[in-house]
Amino acid sequence: MGSFLCSGLIGLLIGLAGALWYLPKSGRRLGDSLVRMARQTTRTLQTQVEAAVPSDPVAESIAQGKAAARRRRDELGLGG
Repeated sequence: MGSFLCSGLIGLLIGLAGALWYLPKSGRRLGDSLVRMARQTTRTLQTQVEAAVPSDPVAESIAQGKAAARRRRDELGLGG
């Protein structure tokens, strides 16, 4: 039984060494890459959600009305 556990441990260490040998990036670079991918995914999802969820039509109408009122005040020279 002891030789079986010893063989398993040696196999585990060899597998771990092989995995580390073929790892394309260092731990820090891999972590930075994962953080960068997560941020990009967050931005992409946020953009898609904003495009899919309709905005508030009342708020848009109010903003358009305020912009039109500002333009008209400027045309009439009333300032504001």
